[in-house]
Amino acid sequence: MSRLGNGVGSVYKLSGKRQRPWAARKTVGFNELGHPKYKFIGYYRTRTEAMSALMAYNKDPYSLEGERLIDMYNGFLAGYEQTHAHKSLANITSAWNHLLPLAEVPIATMTRKQLQIFFDGLEVSQQRKQKILSVLRQIMDYSIRYDVIQPERITILKYIDLTSSVPVKKTDRKVFTSEEIEKLWNMEDDISKMLLFMIYTGLRAGEYCEMDIDNDIIHVRASKTDAGIRDIPLSDKALKLVHMPLYDNYFNMKYYFTTWRKKHGFDHTLHDTRHTCVSLLANVGVDKRIIQAIVGHKGKDVTDKIYTHIDMEVMREALNKI
Repeated sequence: MSRLGNGVGSVYKLSGKRQRPWAARKTVGFNELGHPKYKFIGYYRTRTEAMSALMAYNKDPYSLEGERLIDMYNGFLAGYEQTHAHKSLANITSAWNHLLPLAEVPIATMTRKQLQIFFDGLEVSQQRKQKILSVLRQIMDYSIRYDVIQPERITILKYIDLTSSVPVKKTDRKVFTSEEIEKLWNMEDDISKMLLFMIYTGLRAGEYCEMDIDNDIIHVRASKTDAGIRDIPLSDKALKLVHMPLYDNYFNMKYYFTTWRKKHGFDHTLHDTRHTCVSLLANVGVDKRIIQAIVGHKGKDVTDKIYTHIDMEVMREALNKI
């Protein structure tokens, strides 16, 4: 922890591997036991960013209503890691992976309707939904303790109906057929272009929302796995689609996709595009290691786990075959 002058606040680094490991906080008072009460200003990629945010806050204190769910989760997890066993921590992080579509949403602005749509769209059992809701409740409890949201905000969780009309999907995925892919090319709307782009790149939906593109190469800097952090060259077909609109978060992306899917009669999930990419590459004889490099899969056997550099042009050539 970086110790600053009295009343300024502090900056410290959270444990573990995180995209934003540096926290900035300000002491705003003390409880009846004399322990300090903090307002967390935010979580940042570097110490410099955290220090700048702290200095800006001291100069002109701002509201914390913009704190995202992921900011509160990181703060909650930092304390949780110190007092709970590894197995319990694994359950928390597993539930959080389902909450990722809401990660960028300011926690103070979450509504019951928004959360209901989210839970209705989860393709998991009702028991699993209960565990996810429990973790969300713990994050909101943490947010209340640090005055980010008011106590009454948590009451919206009481009205979430976990009995969804959406059946739990089987683990096997549906590949887009050649006829469906041709139909997507002919439709020319934003969603069809997005689906085609994901088919020809193998991107996860969350990776699509946060990707950077530079010199015909996609840079995936945030992914659900370490293997998912990668660079992907754009194929000739993907280059035709590169200027389609992006969504600022997975929640919005899935909402509009679900509406589009019902309208046009496509019986697919967003993840089916990724499975389609893998299948198309395998069908034209692309080496398994090249496919893994493109889609960010971690190998299952010892040989596959050896990180082999796959040249960008080799991957581009493979993608141009589909």
